Amino acid sequence: MRCITILYPSKDNEDFNFEFYKTRHAPLMKDILGDACDKIEVRRGTDVQFGVPPLYVATITLWISDWAKYEERMAKRSQEMIDEVPMFTKAMPQVQIDEVLLEI
Repeated sequence: MRCITILYPSKDNEDFNFEFYKTRHAPLMKDILGDACDKIEVRRGTDVQFGVPPLYVATITLWISDWAKYEERMAKRSQEMIDEVPMFTKAMPQVQIDEVLLEI
């Protein structure tokens, strides 16, 4: 199992369109990835103690169960996802790919 975490910074990104992400972009990702992706999590950053704003306005996690299928499907259709990015954000995300070592 691998996990892909996509972090959209809060700075200069106040207009992140969660509704578009939830209703259009996340379903597109699921359609492209199919059964290579076990689940997609979409999270909104919230203020922490003392009103300090979050570092990231949105954190997206893709749980990838079949890396070979993921790569195959992304090679064919990743441009569709990339083309939508300006429709929900004006900030480029940071992306990290992890190998899941333990689930309890």
